[in-house]
Amino acid sequence: MAGRIAAGEVVERPASVVKELVENSLDAGASRIEVELVDGGRSLVKVSDDGEGMDAEDARLAFERHATSKLSRPEDLDRITSYGFRGEALPSIAAVSRVKLVTCPAGAAEGTEVLCEGGEVSAVRPGPARPGTVVWVRDLFFNTPARREAMGSAAAETARAAEVLAALALAAPGVAVSLRSEGNLLWSTPGTGNLLDAVAALFGAAFARGMVPVESLKGPVRVRGLAGLPAVSRRDGRRQHLVVNGRPVTPRLIRTAVERAYRGLLEAGRTPAFVMALEVPPDRVDVNVHPAKTFVRFRDRREVEGAVYHSLRDALERRDLFAGRLAPAAREPGGQEGDIRGGGVEARETGPLWGLPVPGEVPVGPEASSRPDAVDFGALEPLGQVGGLFIAARGPDGLYLVDQHAAHERVLYERLLAAGQRGERAAQVLVAPETLDLGPGEEEALSSSLEVLRETGFDIAPFGGRTVMVRAVPAALAGMSGARLVADFLDRFGREKAPPGKPPESDRMQAARILASCRAAVKGGEALTLEAMGALLRDLAGCAEPRTCPHGRPTVLKLGLDEIRRRFGRS
Repeated sequence: MAGRIAAGEVVERPASVVKELVENSLDAGASRIEVELVDGGRSLVKVSDDGEGMDAEDARLAFERHATSKLSRPEDLDRITSYGFRGEALPSIAAVSRVKLVTCPAGAAEGTEVLCEGGEVSAVRPGPARPGTVVWVRDLFFNTPARREAMGSAAAETARAAEVLAALALAAPGVAVSLRSEGNLLWSTPGTGNLLDAVAALFGAAFARGMVPVESLKGPVRVRGLAGLPAVSRRDGRRQHLVVNGRPVTPRLIRTAVERAYRGLLEAGRTPAFVMALEVPPDRVDVNVHPAKTFVRFRDRREVEGAVYHSLRDALERRDLFAGRLAPAAREPGGQEGDIRGGGVEARETGPLWGLPVPGEVPVGPEASSRPDAVDFGALEPLGQVGGLFIAARGPDGLYLVDQHAAHERVLYERLLAAGQRGERAAQVLVAPETLDLGPGEEEALSSSLEVLRETGFDIAPFGGRTVMVRAVPAALAGMSGARLVADFLDRFGREKAPPGKPPESDRMQAARILASCRAAVKGGEALTLEAMGALLRDLAGCAEPRTCPHGRPTVLKLGLDEIRRRFGRS
């Protein structure tokens, strides 16, 4: 029982098994590591390496908790340089699965085979004399049904394992790493020691061409790696990788420094891609913070952040990326101004203004009556724009502000919805088809979303390896980059927090329509003529739900005549 409880801290899902076993392989000095998954790792995770291997005694001890710990003195905690150091990984995995280990040191006449089920070693016997180690982990959580039920679908678990393995492959570019699922090769890195080669193997040659080298020594901190140009920025952080002393850790540790370095370069809402490797004296970083070892604590965090900021900024300035650019003024958190992103104004928080509450908030006080329960948008007369974001309009009973992006988004969404209900696929064929290289996890996201994307109007076809060709986009998105649109959709679907199993197709179709309407809608900051404003208001008047955008945010704010009189003391 104690073993199962301890395993819960180390082994959360198949990706955890992959992480722990591959780290063991790296500690063993492997130059080649092969990972195979069956059923997303729920039925089988197999890891093979050509590392040092173990003799019979060490192979048996590997299944005893802490017996192989690399820590013998308290001061060793200040000088940790290996991936594993507690001796917990294999015992924790074996406590909740059926494990077979075959290992052999180089030059030995025979190897060793160990069988273990539920934490109990059932056999230790001679094995083949193949240098290295192979571990089979079958039936994960077979003895903890609740945790087995909590795992995601095979596709979801494969995607998680692929992301974990990719992070380790980037941390060790000198090791050839490969991943197979259901017998099919998903990707492999060449193991040349060149980080750019590993990035190209994982994310595609086009993505690799958008990376610039970073290398500097700032005090005791050495910074090496690759920084992404704005062209390869993302709408999420899935292409952000941080390695500290050879160990992949969460990139959140340096996010503030990275954001400062890229300030003024990226459209709001996009995040930079990077692979950063930091070398910090072992006594200035604590890796013994979390059982998963994905967090570290720096003795002087400001020292590290400063090194990252200046290294990145220097690398980007060498490309003259800041020439002619004006960084936008910093906004206070929680501000009312919309964020202008690549395809329009993205989701933002709104607060009470002129008596209109945020959606779902119950209005209270004398201003509650100013909420526009019914608006005749067709009767509004546009007067102009406010801040490049809102249409100011005069109505029979007061003044109105209409969010131009939210309003247009609602109009486009209802058009897409109506077309779908009629069974139409309004698509715009691209004059020049575009290619997109898929990264780890994105193949699964595309596979599970392909029919939804086709129903929306995309035409996507395989183009060899992990590359796809985008031949058409939804007609509402004509003129936009097909490859970038598909990447945005995959980002969205990859971030879904759905219950175990595949999300209903209707949910994904709705999400696709919302995202498409958001990308195609008029952008914040885009100048509109009075005629265009009037046309938008008339289109909005014809919508079934004109008062909110598809995300649920309000499209209109009203300042009634009674409220205007009261504000001027004329009531």
